[in-house]
Amino acid sequence: MNLNNRLQKLKELMISHNLDGFLVPRSDMFSGEEVPENEERLKYISGFSGSSGFGIISSNINIKSAIFSDGRYKLQLKKEVDHINFDSFEGGIKEIGQFLIKNQNFFVNLAIDPWLITLTQYNNLKKIIQNNKINLIFLKSNLIDEIWLNNKQELSKPVYELSTHYTGKKRSSKIIELTQKIKDNGGDYYILFRPTGLAWLLNIRGNDLKHTPVSRSFCIISKTGEVLIFTDNNNIEDIFIKDNEINIYNFNEFTSFIQSIKKKIFLIDDQVLPFKLYEKLKLENLVVKKISCPVEKSKSIKNIVELKGMRSAHLKDGLAFIKLLFWLEKKIKSKNISESSIVSKLLEIRSLEKTFVCESFATISGFADNGAIIHYKVTKLSNKIIHEDGLYLLDTGGHYLEGTTDTTRTILIGKAEPQMIKDFTLVLKGHIALSRTVFPIGTKGRDLDAIARKSLWLEGKDYAHGTGHGVGCFLGVHEGPVSISKNSDCIIENGMVISNEPGYYLQGKYGIRIENLEVVSQKKFSGDINNFLCFENLTRVPLDLNLIDKNLLNKNEINWVNNYHNKVYKDLSEMLKNNDEELLDFLKLKTSKI
Repeated sequence: MNLNNRLQKLKELMISHNLDGFLVPRSDMFSGEEVPENEERLKYISGFSGSSGFGIISSNINIKSAIFSDGRYKLQLKKEVDHINFDSFEGGIKEIGQFLIKNQNFFVNLAIDPWLITLTQYNNLKKIIQNNKINLIFLKSNLIDEIWLNNKQELSKPVYELSTHYTGKKRSSKIIELTQKIKDNGGDYYILFRPTGLAWLLNIRGNDLKHTPVSRSFCIISKTGEVLIFTDNNNIEDIFIKDNEINIYNFNEFTSFIQSIKKKIFLIDDQVLPFKLYEKLKLENLVVKKISCPVEKSKSIKNIVELKGMRSAHLKDGLAFIKLLFWLEKKIKSKNISESSIVSKLLEIRSLEKTFVCESFATISGFADNGAIIHYKVTKLSNKIIHEDGLYLLDTGGHYLEGTTDTTRTILIGKAEPQMIKDFTLVLKGHIALSRTVFPIGTKGRDLDAIARKSLWLEGKDYAHGTGHGVGCFLGVHEGPVSISKNSDCIIENGMVISNEPGYYLQGKYGIRIENLEVVSQKKFSGDINNFLCFENLTRVPLDLNLIDKNLLNKNEINWVNNYHNKVYKDLSEMLKNNDEELLDFLKLKTSKI
């Protein structure tokens, strides 16, 4: 079925159930940024392929359906969504609630899949629309799944254990620390509903998703150290067959488990727990207490072994990147290089490294105006041949057994217009400013965000995304709760790994983004001052020297560029060990002093 037929069939099904609207989140039951293809329900019904958003499907011919997402996807929504059937809005649950109130006569009965809305989202939405005529109706089965044929998921994908050589800490130690936090919060059990948290806690990785190495499972941890894993993947059982404290259950056994216990206190993270599970807990009259996920905090602060692994992964990825740039420069005149062929070549180069596992996200490969789409995805229809003057934006990352990378470079193809160089240099100034920042312990992400935007703001320019996100160690490339953005309340702490990625996007022309990963480290001063932090750069990939206007940089910024390129050359040349003189000369040229 094409999109119009799918939408029409869904509307007919809604009408048969006396439903005026249907809330369709982009996320799955785990609130994941990456979801399996067979659970891309918002994309299936609207065509929107962004990683964040909601749809409200209207069965009433007098009002269009609606899509809500954030500023990153403004251009993407215009390209992907049929605006005959959909209106597009910027925002989330708050804006959805306001939209529903404004149009309450059209949305008296609004359907929700209780597996696909978190407790926090539900409570916020209910609070916004209270005292209005809108009824929230929970579905027993998802309506899109009923019309979506052949969308069965492959189960029982491989799951494997990581040794302490990579994790730096035994799972038994992590569990003991978690049980103490459960006791400190007055709980008997904690429901850990993030697959990345489960993977970190138990030192396992999986293949359920293309770019995130997890098993889509959740677990319950008792204050005595017992771990109950709920999963559809039988391979997990093989890992823990000798561990009496870890027991495996199917998803459908959750209800029978909670029915078997009485008068226990369950700690939950309402930011991620589906309303469906909360409903089950309340039906059994169990006490529920909300806390912030303790695993998320522990996971975000890397230990010495994890940081060593992250540094190693970035060296390996930096070498792969310089090989790609070398190949690109040689082949660009052939006029056979495309956005998609670069993606394929980089994957081929990375795959030569024995500890490389997979890409950490779908590579963003955008030339000219495609680069202005912040989260652009190359398709057969959009794939550009790269052979004329313009800017090429490559945002890419890899998972290695040692760690995870995420790097963005803007590359000049042919000749540059003066405005391109100026815009690139403004973005670079913001990147350098954040990288050089020294800040006191207790600083929040929002306190740092403006530092990266200042040079752009002085020219009346900005970018519609955050400046930085947390990065997991061979886990999620976007790791909460860490972020640097205008609204981030996260305290930036020693040992966190975070991206530094200001950008600028000129619609219809080009996109510019510069992204390195940084480790938050203690700033050492002489004397007794030890309450300040700074950033240590992890990424080892050259910046495009042809796009830098030295006249717009001050002395400190010029020194930063030269010192950074000196590190890139020193570390990557040591890995080459003079085995490839031509590549070594290319590296030396790309890291020349300005």
